Amino acid sequence: MTISANILKTLTEITGEPRVELAIREIIKDSVEHRIQKIEQGIKTLEIKYNMKFKEFDHNFHKEQIPDQYSYEIERDYLEWEGLETRLKKYQSLLGLLF
Repeated sequence: MTISANILKTLTEITGEPRVELAIREIIKDSVEHRIQKIEQGIKTLEIKYNMKFKEFDHNFHKEQIPDQYSYEIERDYLEWEGLETRLKKYQSLLGLLF
């Protein structure tokens, strides 16, 4: 892979790391950590809204114990929350691969 001089300079400026592979790894790590933070914020918003963790919400949803659970809003929240939980695990796994 060829990397232009401008990109190499930018990588070095951002990370302080002159070795390309380590600089790229640091940028990727920062990006994954940022995505994890955004996902965790989304999860926290839903935990506050429903006053429970996803595992409990999922259990209650499948037992049909969520009031008005077939409303558009609750079904949308369920799918979003499930997706956030899945992505969180994926990004945490990716972060583990980097180090």
